[in-house]
Amino acid sequence: MKYDITLKTGIVIEDCQEKLTDFCQNDASYRMYDLPSEVKDDNELIETDIRFANHMVARMGPLIIKSVVERSKAINSALACIAPTVSIPDANIPWIALEQLFNATLGPEVGPARVTKILHKKRPRLIPILDSVVVSYCKVACGDDLQHKDTASSMIVYVKMIKDDINKNLNVLESAIQVSGLKLTVVRAFDVLLWAYSGAYEKTFDRPPVWQR
Repeated sequence: MKYDITLKTGIVIEDCQEKLTDFCQNDASYRMYDLPSEVKDDNELIETDIRFANHMVARMGPLIIKSVVERSKAINSALACIAPTVSIPDANIPWIALEQLFNATLGPEVGPARVTKILHKKRPRLIPILDSVVVSYCKVACGDDLQHKDTASSMIVYVKMIKDDINKNLNVLESAIQVSGLKLTVVRAFDVLLWAYSGAYEKTFDRPPVWQR
């Protein structure tokens, strides 16, 4: 079986099982971030959960971490409206609650990348990591859908677009994960494939993975 996926932009990522395996064997972010951790997918974001995002190169110092902790009441209220079992392929996703969660977590020096690096472990089946490369792809794929939207609303557009790509390629992604034997959710596997193998402004996804550049 070929484990290839076709994205909304028409780009094809080939050999997804091999690419996932290579990433998880060679990239430090998998060894530090994706392996089992003490972060619980509950409704309480605590300081150690926030600090764990630094394993994904969130680069948050004490003052930034403190600012997120100070918003934890609103963050936890939004988390309580999103069941830990909600997965991005699901038909009924609580989009309003997810936008409220993003809004509550955003703040000075805490943009989409840091927000999703913090929140992915709390809702690992639903929230992608919207770092610069993933957002660059999303902006191209979304086109005019981002006009006149604030940051949290734009993040929802990104997640919906990622959901469309995942739904279109769900069987292949699930099979690639199963064959690889990796402990990745579908949304994280999709993120890995974009992040490790895409060029933000290139027409193809044939750049070497980050650890070979």
